[in-house]
Amino acid sequence: CSANTSLTRERRTNGSPEPFNVRYWGIGNETWGCGGHFTPEDYCTEYTRFATYAYDFGVGLKLIACGPSGNCLEWTHRFFEKLTQGQPENFRVPIWGFAPHYYCGSAGTALDFSDAQWYQLLKQAAYMDTLIQEQWEAMAEYDPQHRVKLVVDEWGCWHPSGTEINPYHLFEQMSTLRDALVAALTLDIFNNHCNKVAMANVAQLVNCIHSLFLADGEHFVRTPNYYVFDMYKDHQGAKCLKTKLEADDISYTIDGEKRTIPGLWGSASLQENKLTLTLVNLQLKDPLETKINIVGATVKQIVQTVLTHQDSHAHNTFETPDVLIPKSKKLELTGGKFTIELEPASVSKFTLTL
Repeated sequence: CSANTSLTRERRTNGSPEPFNVRYWGIGNETWGCGGHFTPEDYCTEYTRFATYAYDFGVGLKLIACGPSGNCLEWTHRFFEKLTQGQPENFRVPIWGFAPHYYCGSAGTALDFSDAQWYQLLKQAAYMDTLIQEQWEAMAEYDPQHRVKLVVDEWGCWHPSGTEINPYHLFEQMSTLRDALVAALTLDIFNNHCNKVAMANVAQLVNCIHSLFLADGEHFVRTPNYYVFDMYKDHQGAKCLKTKLEADDISYTIDGEKRTIPGLWGSASLQENKLTLTLVNLQLKDPLETKINIVGATVKQIVQTVLTHQDSHAHNTFETPDVLIPKSKKLELTGGKFTIELEPASVSKFTLTL
């Protein structure tokens, strides 16, 4: 806004004379809980009210409605039923995105967990794949052309308290190698559903939940989650490629119940002559020999970047900030088919020059 208001004067005083032209606006937050304890119908009434008066001012606003807690399909159905008045595609007001929140929680604690709890947390994180598919299918009943996209703007691990670096920091937690693998497989899921997920955000950047940084006074450290984001940034702005992954499931037992999880996760993208392939080996102790087949292209050079550690509880602190950092090496491999070995409990990025 360029009008002369108290907020625009504050913006100018703080060094930004021109409007920020923010395009993405969420109307309400977690309205099923801390955002008002609304029913889906009552929230839809409020969304419609405020969306009506969210003037564009030539910016090209993208309005985002509050989605469910986790994969609550009832919230989705009831919200869109009210919004469309039972007539598919009858959107009375603009809506660009629909924002579910899903935290995979914890298994054990941030720093104290068993091998079974290692796998259990990864399995909980992998549920994001099911959530996206089922929410998308529910939305299709009211939006067959899929004009409304998913915006997963809160996700990640949420551990019990006890590892805060400062007791005054809200919901602060340490992040280990396990959290890094959660971040990696989640980003791979987002990549593979890029036609459905228009935006995804780790909500807390510093000192809170699944954060990328920890800071206190003059001290600062990058968490393992940061390095995953740094490795995966080459996917941004690229074209998603279809990947077909085949690997044995991992079996484990927790609380007396036998469970399984796919042992390999990944995604791929292409930008000009650079192909980025990210792979996550969930096996805690075993390497994974992997055959890679690039269809319709020849690889001239490969650089592999790996984030891993022998200790699954490894994490970075102010005193030891480089315990868990990625390492890169050039592989002497070319052509369209080759075999590589993924280290145990690892996130790998392969930068392939075609």
